Amino acid sequence: MALPATRLEYRVELSNVDRGVERQEGVIVARHPSETHAHATLRMLAWCLLSEERLAFGPGLSSPDSADLWAHDLQNTLVTWIECGHTTADKLRGVQRHNPGVAVHVVTDDHREAEALVGALAAIKLPRGARPITVWLLDAPLVAALAARDDRRQRWRVTVVGDHLYIEADGASLDGAVTRLDERAT
Repeated sequence: MALPATRLEYRVELSNVDRGVERQEGVIVARHPSETHAHATLRMLAWCLLSEERLAFGPGLSSPDSADLWAHDLQNTLVTWIECGHTTADKLRGVQRHNPGVAVHVVTDDHREAEALVGALAAIKLPRGARPITVWLLDAPLVAALAARDDRRQRWRVTVVGDHLYIEADGASLDGAVTRLDERAT
């Protein structure tokens, strides 16, 4: 019998200054039994960083061909695909080939992996009409500090300004850099 997912509940006050996003809501993350808390934290941080209307968590690790987060328009057309942590350039290019015009993002806290992915993407031809993939590198100590908080219920106040995340997590103040690695820059 398969183990059930762990329900993580976040009360989030989000202010993404540059994008003009202000949200205050409860967010539920289903953590797969084989998923690390660090990966679940990356997914939650991706939700904060790239928040948009209809952005939802994908089915998780049990469906490896799905996104960690995604958004569909009113006609159920995929408009945003977000991978967190490790992924491959081939998988991302496949998403672009099968979903014309989709915005593809990768959110990671591993500098070497991010650089390697950007290099691998540059080696594979961008599909016709596809938008460049954006890789977001988050500050690893920030992700580790948030992942160390193993509470199933957390309250986050998140402010995204320029290239920085400021987070108050249940009274603890944390911050870290966000680096955007656009495949066009290579």
